[in-house]
Amino acid sequence: MFKRTKIGDVVQILTSKGVSYAQVTHKHVRYGHLLRVFDGFYADSLDNFSEVVASPVLFSTFFPVQKAVDEGLVANVGNSSVTDANSVFPIFRTSARDRGGRRGPWWLWNGETEMMLSRGLSDQEKRYPVHGIISAPLLVERIEKGYRAETHDL
Repeated sequence: MFKRTKIGDVVQILTSKGVSYAQVTHKHVRYGHLLRVFDGFYADSLDNFSEVVASPVLFSTFFPVQKAVDEGLVANVGNSSVTDANSVFPIFRTSARDRGGRRGPWWLWNGETEMMLSRGLSDQEKRYPVHGIISAPLLVERIEKGYRAETHDL
C-alpha cells in the first residue's frame, strides 16, 4: 500500500535534464493536489529539501500526484513545511477560443470564485498559472522546457 499524498510532500520528477522537485501545497476538493514545481535540475537525488522548497517556483499546476506516485511516474521522497509564500493559494487564469480561433474573455479563479474580465490581462495577471490539471508527460515536458505561465497561450 502506498503512502497517501499530503500537504508538504516533496515529489521527485526524473527528466532528461536531471532530477526536478515539486511540492504539494494545497488540495482542492474538485481539482486535487496543487504542485509548486521548483526551478532547477539536480544531478542526484537530495536528502534535505529545505533549500529546494525555498527556491523559486518555475510554475504551479494541478496534478494527480497520488495516481502518478502509485504508477511510479513520480516519487514521493519526503515532506517539508510549505513556505509562507507558497502557502497562499494562487489565482489562476483561463480563457477559451471559439471555432474561428478568436479568444473569448479571460477568467480569474481564486479556488472558490471566478471572475470574468472585460479587458485583457495585466502584466501581473499574465504570470498567474493556467487553470487546469496536467498529465505526467506534460509535467515533464514543461519542466524540461522551462515553462513559464506568462508565455503560455497569450
